[in-house]
Parts: sequence; C-alpha cells; structure tokens
Amino acid sequence: MSPGRSSVISKAVVEEFAKRFLMQPAVLWLSESGNKVVARDDEIAASLGLEIDQAKNLPDIILVDLGTKSEEFLIVFVEVVATDGPINRLRKDTLKQIALTGKFNPRHVTFLTAFEDRGSDAYRKVVSELAWGTYVWFASEPDNVVVLQEGFEQKLKALR
Repeated sequence: MSPGRSSVISKAVVEEFAKRFLMQPAVLWLSESGNKVVARDDEIAASLGLEIDQAKNLPDIILVDLGTKSEEFLIVFVEVVATDGPINRLRKDTLKQIALTGKFNPRHVTFLTAFEDRGSDAYRKVVSELAWGTYVWFASEPDNVVVLQEGFEQKLKALR
C-alpha cells in the first residue's frame, strides 16, 4: 500500500479491528485511492455468494467474519476516512444493495467507518454525516467501537 494516513488506518482495520471484533476474520477486498485493488479473495467471496465487481462503487475494505458456523458469517463494509468519505445514509444504502444483490440476509451485513482518532479533523468534519445503524472505530482506541444505534425499540433492548 502507498504511504499515507489512509493506508495506516486500513492496516489498523485489518490487523487490529478485525482481530478484536471478529471471531474468524478474512479480508475479501482491500483498495486505496491510488490502487483500486490491493488485495482480494475471490474464493471466499464466491463461497459466500458475494460478487466483488471492481467496476462498482466498492468500499475501501470488505471484511468477513466466518464465525464458527457457515450461517453465522458477517460481511463488514468499511470506509477508511483520513479526509472525507464516511458511511453516510446514501453510502450505506448503496453498499447494502451490493449485499442484497448477492442474496444476503441484511442481518449478515454491517457497516463501519474507520478514523485515525476522535480528535482528528476528518472525524470532526464528517461526524454529523455518519449513518444511523453503523459503527465507528478509531485506530488510536482499538478496543472500543461507537454504535450509532438506529431505532427506539432496539435501543431499549440494548440498554437492558
């Protein structure tokens, strides 16, 4: 990967976030602005029924948690933000459509926006755009994740 803040955050997502928050992580897709395809695992993607078409508007990273059973897998669409481009409502809808085209149950799809730090200019610039029903992760605080919970009923269940 090219040197730069986006690459540092991407590396942290793969090496830190994935091992902390996923049971059996794998990288299906990794890209950067200067190089559309840095890494991809077509074999795992095909086994899950996910078509990774680089002509589509894909996220920076697609992770999968293979879990302990095949029905427990989880696709994680990740946008890395060093300057701009979080998972906002429109981006979430676009990425969800990619998953639904692959016949995925929406319960098996989630969305993460990754930043360098909570104090970064990039985070402060886009925090109001972040989509409800997504997660936010900071490389500087790798053990924590912010949940942008969507819906009153779900919120009450989560607080009990």
